[in-house]
Order: sequence, then C-alpha cells, then structure tokens
Amino acid sequence: MELALTGITHHFGALKVLDNVSITARDGEILALIGPSGCGKSTLLGIAGGLLAPSEGQVELRGTRGPDTLNEITYVFQDFALLPWASVRDNIAFALKHHGLSRQAMDARISNALERTGLSEFLDAYPKQLSGGMKQRVGIARALAVRPAVFLMDEPLSALDAQTRELLQEDILDLWERDRATIVYVTHNFQEAIRLANRVVVLSRRPGRVREVIEVPIPQKDRQRPEHQAQIQGLAERLWSLIRDEARDADRELING
Repeated sequence: MELALTGITHHFGALKVLDNVSITARDGEILALIGPSGCGKSTLLGIAGGLLAPSEGQVELRGTRGPDTLNEITYVFQDFALLPWASVRDNIAFALKHHGLSRQAMDARISNALERTGLSEFLDAYPKQLSGGMKQRVGIARALAVRPAVFLMDEPLSALDAQTRELLQEDILDLWERDRATIVYVTHNFQEAIRLANRVVVLSRRPGRVREVIEVPIPQKDRQRPEHQAQIQGLAERLWSLIRDEARDADRELING
C-alpha cells in the first residue's frame, strides 16, 4: 500500500515542529526520513501511524490490503518496547491478541515470524537474556506477525553497536526483498539511509519542512559492490551537505536550551 501525507503541520502548544510537509511512501519502497535533531522526524512518523492527530493536513493509505494483513500499519521502535515479563513467543503473541485468530492460526504466524527473524530456538527466552540485536529482532518479528502493509521504523538501530547495526540492516533488507512491504524509516544516520532506502527525504531544522528528496538509483543488493562506491560516496556527501550546518545549529540550540 501507499502512504501519503499531505500538508502536515503540527504544533506542540506555541511550538511549531512541522510545517506543510507533503511526502508519499510508494507501494513497496523504503522511504527514509533524515534531518537534524528536533526537526520533527519522530513526530511525523507518529502522525503517519495515527498516534498523533496533525494540527493541519491529512494522512491517507492508498491501495488494497493483503488478505493476511491484520494491521495495515505497525511500528518498530528504537527502544524495542518488549514486555520484560513475557517470553519471546509471548511478546510476539501479544500483537495478535484481539484479532479473533484461532490458536492454530496464531501459532502459525508466530512460528513464521520466529523463523524469518532467526529466533526459533529462542522462543522461550526472556528479554533480559537477549542482546540488543536479538531484542530488536523480536520487535521486528512482532511486527511481521500481523503482516502489515506499511512498517513505520523509528530509529530502530540507533541503540545498537556498529557491528550489530550492520547485521540488522542486512536482516531488514532480506525481509524487505522477500515481501516488498512499504517501509518508512526514520534515522539520524545518512549512511544508513543510503544503505537501505529507495528514496531519502531530508527535513529542515525545526519547524521541519521538506528540503529535498533524493533518489538512490542503485538496487540495495548492489550497493556494497566496489563499482558503485564512488556514486554512493557522492550521495553521502550530498546528504551531509544538506544537513551539516543545520545539524550543528540544532545541536547548539539543544545544548543552550
């Protein structure tokens, strides 16, 4: 499905955080959102997912949901958002409650999500027993279980070390290549955005506005190949040039504020 945000403006009291943002995540693409701290990336994602009502503008899902889709939109959070008292299996099962599934159908979805995220042998483990990367795999498995049309990922790898981030990027791409779900991916890391996204939306310093939308024309599976490194580097430099000065100003504002 396609997720369209049109004319999104949002205020928190007197503070305007988003100003007339219009973007569309096309069916089956990964759309990354980047920008300086405080530019409204997570607020925009919250509006896209219905957690916040915009002060102005509208959100629209276009297309037909799949027959197995339980939630059209689902989140993967930065802080994993796992139930600490529940096992891996029960954390995934939690997303399936209240959907009227039979026990057999629920078990099939859980088994499928565990298998696709490499967690089958950890179904009885608890979050405290898992590494950060494994916890985030549980978060992804929980999202997969409802077979959404659109994933909203809010800096899902930012709490992880560099090596684990690299592994999870590959996992996310493998899952996306298989299903081609629509993904809106918030990140502060422009290199991560280039690695994963079909297009990158650059937001300005607060109030967030769309500065530019940059297409990454190289297929994701080919972006690590040596012959594409010069083009990838050029895209990275372009993105950094768009956010560098505003990121510095935003950092000073947060410190002084």
